[in-house]
Amino acid sequence: MLIGSAGAMVGALLMFLQGGFYLYEAWHTLMTPGEAGERQVTVPVLEAVDAFLFGIVLVIFAYGIAIGFVFTLPEGYGKQLPEWMKVGGVGQLKATLAEVVIVVLIVIFARVVVEANGHLEWSMLVLPASILMIALALRMIELGGGKGTSEAGGGH
Repeated sequence: MLIGSAGAMVGALLMFLQGGFYLYEAWHTLMTPGEAGERQVTVPVLEAVDAFLFGIVLVIFAYGIAIGFVFTLPEGYGKQLPEWMKVGGVGQLKATLAEVVIVVLIVIFARVVVEANGHLEWSMLVLPASILMIALALRMIELGGGKGTSEAGGGH
């Protein structure tokens, strides 16, 4: 499990590095004379946000795996942690990943819209429709899981 945690941390560092490269590209585009009008800065900034977001999630995954499966926290230390760092188990990590996938898809859709430069087509609605269906499916799973838990508790 420690290898998985270390791998997630290395992946997070790579995502932060990639986000930095995207920001450098945006800065370079903005500072290059004559190029700013031809090329938009919004796309690399959106890609940077996407990379940083995924990097943050990988840090949370690395921490969750390490603390949940490898190391034991000293008594009382868990109470001092912020809520977002308290990992309840693998299910919570999977839910976090699913939520991030939705956000990443939204960022990708925003990038597609910006890159379209006003030339929108009906086929571009496939991605937001997919995002909506994934979000609804996750919500239904969440509601179903909560309902099943209360029914199981009521049966005893």
